[in-house]
Amino acid sequence: MMLSRSRGKSPAQLFRYLSAKWPAAFNPKAPRPLKIGIHHDIRVLDGELSDDELRRALLAYTKMARYLARLDAGAARVDLDGKPAGVVSDADAATAKALLRARKQKQEGKQTPEPRVEPQPPAKPKPKRTAVFKEKNTADSPTGIVVETKRRRSFRKPMT
Repeated sequence: MMLSRSRGKSPAQLFRYLSAKWPAAFNPKAPRPLKIGIHHDIRVLDGELSDDELRRALLAYTKMARYLARLDAGAARVDLDGKPAGVVSDADAATAKALLRARKQKQEGKQTPEPRVEPQPPAKPKPKRTAVFKEKNTADSPTGIVVETKRRRSFRKPMT
């Protein structure tokens, strides 16, 4: 299976490739913390994946909520054969917990709708100018003022 020839493989497809090749290390249902620098081990043993494909596959795996939840301080990290290869540091555990909290808060923010603002009724359209003048010129206007306007007309003198 040559994945590097076809571009655009999804991280899920790339991850399936890794889990088929090294099931002891890559188990999506029960992920275990991976050895730091495991990408170097994969590169030595497998030349089928490009650097970008390997990076995307490992990033997708290590950003899964299940994986992050397993990163407890002092937990054993595993190599490609599933054997212990180091422990999770306090800093790595704190970073994982912070990522999970941020995701949870983001999800809660999406689920809690913002208070609904009552829609404002559409503004009344401005009346046409002639209607305004007619309103002002009626004797029934509240102010009782009558306004008269006079138009200027200009005439051209005929040319002779």
